[in-house]
Amino acid sequence: MDKVKSQLISITTVVEKEWEFNIPIYQRLYVWTEEQVKTLFEDLHTAYISGKDLYYLGGIITVPNTMKPNLYDLVDGQQRFTTLWMLSNEIARALLPFTYNGKNLRLQFSIRENVSEYFTSMRQIANKLDKSSSDYSDLIQLGKARNVIRQLIEKHLINEAEKQAFSKFVFENVKMVKTTVPPSNDLNKLFEALNNRGAQLEHHEILKARLLSFIKNVNKRQQYAKLWQACSVMDNYFERIIALETGSAQNVASKYYNGFVLDDILGLFDYTDKSMELSLSEVLKNPEKYSTIPNTNIRKLAPHPEATDDEFEAVRSILSFPQLLLHALRIFLFKQGKEDIKRINEKELLDIFDKHFLKPNYLDEETVISFIRILFEVRYAFDRYVIKWITVGDQKEEHMVKDVYKQNQKRRGQTYYLRRLKREDLHGLSLLQSILYHSQQNTTQYWLTPFLNWMIDEKPGFTDAFNWLKYLDNTLFSSNTESIPLPERTIQSMTDYLEYIPAPEAIFGITDNPFDEGTAFPHYWFYKIEFVLWYYRSKLGKLGDWKDYKITARNSIEHIAPQTPAFADNEVCIKMLDTMGNLVLVTRSINSEYSNRAFGVKKSMFLDKKKKGSIDSLKSDLIYEHNSWNDKLAKKHFEKIMGLLVDYFNEHK
Repeated sequence: MDKVKSQLISITTVVEKEWEFNIPIYQRLYVWTEEQVKTLFEDLHTAYISGKDLYYLGGIITVPNTMKPNLYDLVDGQQRFTTLWMLSNEIARALLPFTYNGKNLRLQFSIRENVSEYFTSMRQIANKLDKSSSDYSDLIQLGKARNVIRQLIEKHLINEAEKQAFSKFVFENVKMVKTTVPPSNDLNKLFEALNNRGAQLEHHEILKARLLSFIKNVNKRQQYAKLWQACSVMDNYFERIIALETGSAQNVASKYYNGFVLDDILGLFDYTDKSMELSLSEVLKNPEKYSTIPNTNIRKLAPHPEATDDEFEAVRSILSFPQLLLHALRIFLFKQGKEDIKRINEKELLDIFDKHFLKPNYLDEETVISFIRILFEVRYAFDRYVIKWITVGDQKEEHMVKDVYKQNQKRRGQTYYLRRLKREDLHGLSLLQSILYHSQQNTTQYWLTPFLNWMIDEKPGFTDAFNWLKYLDNTLFSSNTESIPLPERTIQSMTDYLEYIPAPEAIFGITDNPFDEGTAFPHYWFYKIEFVLWYYRSKLGKLGDWKDYKITARNSIEHIAPQTPAFADNEVCIKMLDTMGNLVLVTRSINSEYSNRAFGVKKSMFLDKKKKGSIDSLKSDLIYEHNSWNDKLAKKHFEKIMGLLVDYFNEHK
């Protein structure tokens, strides 16, 4: 009788065994978001630069395809496997044998003919992606994922040697568990089991059980277990999660005094249920018993009678809970005078806690409680001061900080509610954080450690929080400190951040020629300039035009005067062609749209978009105030930008 077989494999194994894989017609289409693709790439790149011997991709479940030897149908794990294949196809080099087996694709698609055609040719389909026809609906996510992969390769692998080394690492060190199910098995039952299986126990849930085992008193242990559970639900506001856990939004609001006192919150939790076990063995047996609080409809929390629709906008965290745990651990270790972790990597959550928290001799009940208290402070500060993704329209999200406001209900005595309200004066704080978020690695966001630490210690108002973030940004990213690793800089900034003086010359740290960086300019500086322009919008006469400007993800450097003009007489910039005076950061689609068109044509396209409420960049808006463009005007623009940066650094140092 055929048996189910599992084995640990690498891409090298796939090539040596001459395996091919097929996505069966009954499988769903490719649905991974750009953020998921980015996370996978950055996890791989982090493992590569860290010299890891192994990167575990996860598991795939396959069934032998009877049409061809060595061909397997992928019945589970196709999203990450497809992403890995697309990455391999884009980078090629050592990974080329994984993408093609002779003349055939190693990954085949039975889903739809146009998908197979797209993967066979791997041609550019940008024009098709704009069409609403269902013929192309299944290609949209594939095209987006491919563009993200290209951008990440361009950003992180800066030369041929890096590409060669990274491709070799992926080829040899990426591992996955391949489980093969014989076709003689009842596949209907297999698919049903795959579709109905519960969520696997996550590492942070295992960590919770291990830490709480140090708390001997059952009642106290259950209180801290519920506190941990409330902290772990990231895609809602903290006070709402606590209200869901305690069953009363009014009780939570009554404990709010421009913030929460931990002991008041612990007192709200019902800890009379002694049946709740917290041993690791029990958690592993029954993970569903310890799952996080469901993120139910917040309207069920009896909102204030005057609540407006924007108070019910869906929110999404910029961090996962494991990432927040690692920021909390860094702050805890700093306050304890202990060694910092090497990197923020949620895939290594348990290993990091083992090394820095669980194994040292000082761990006991008091230390565990101290850490959970820090976690509570970090989570509250994160909710109060840090941007979230806010759904503001149909499928549209933007970064925003909403203030929490305690309000009594008129004519109802002491019945209080907590409301989340928009404030215009918080736009600058949101904008600066959005710049940092988009310019930094989304799986780490190291700047949050010192920022949250200061929020915990000072509990500032929003004006002070904004001012301190401006200082932090300047000293971390706008000073000549590139020789110090970013994690180390963020820890140093928690004690002596003023040691580093911001300077505009830090822009030119890549080569000996500061005026000829071209597309090698770090994207951070383009984002930074956007913020500085917005900050000085009144001085620039743009107070009304730029008031509500939002920062979005941008990844392509556009030459205002094109590098290769369509016509020779369009060559208007020579000396300033590759300088900051002639460059702006836009999305790849906008860059492709402008292409090598003449300045006047680009200006007309820009103004059409501006009339519809869309601005490519504030830098572009300044440039397109001119009727023509040349080296002289590009130099003046550069000097204006540098002058504003000098003013900004002098103001915030």
